[in-house]
Amino acid sequence: MINSEMEHSWRQEGNILLRDDERIDDLQRNHYGIIQRKGTFCFGMDAVLLSGFAVVKPGEKALDLGTGTGIIPILLEAKTEGRHGLEIQEESADMARRSVKYNHLEEKVEIVTGDIREAGSRFALAFFDVVPSNPPYMNDAHGIKNPGDAKAIARHEVLCSLHDVVSQAA
Repeated sequence: MINSEMEHSWRQEGNILLRDDERIDDLQRNHYGIIQRKGTFCFGMDAVLLSGFAVVKPGEKALDLGTGTGIIPILLEAKTEGRHGLEIQEESADMARRSVKYNHLEEKVEIVTGDIREAGSRFALAFFDVVPSNPPYMNDAHGIKNPGDAKAIARHEVLCSLHDVVSQAA
C-alpha cells in the first residue's frame, strides 16, 4: 500500500482490500468488475468504446498508455491476450492492480506505474503491436481544470501532452 492510502480504513471484498470510499463497478462483461473511487477520475463510455474498437489479434500485445484504473486492458482481456497498462498516478495504478487481482487476471494483465513520456525507454522497442490510449484531451487553453489533481491529470495536459502520447506510441 502506498503511504497516502494507509490513512484510510479498509474492508475486505472477495480476494481484495477496498478503501471505504471505493466501490466495484460491474463491467457487464465476463463477470468482471473494476475498482473506482468517488471524487477521482472514473472511466467513461469513451474507454469502453476504445476497447471495443481496438483490434488486437491473437498473439499480439497491447499497451494502454495512461491506463488509469485499468479499464482498457481489462476489457481487452475479455476478447484477446497480452495486455499491459502504464499509469503515472500511483493511486490509480494501485486500483488497477487490485482490479486485475479481483478479476483473477494476474497472469494475463500487467499494470506498470510510470511516465508515458518514458514508455519508449521503459519497454523494448516494437514490443507492442497495438497501443490504445485515451489521453488527456484538454490543454491549458481549453476547459475548466478539475479541482482534484487526479482528475486534472487524467483530463488535461498536466503531466503529458497529446504529442507525448503519439510519439511514445510510435
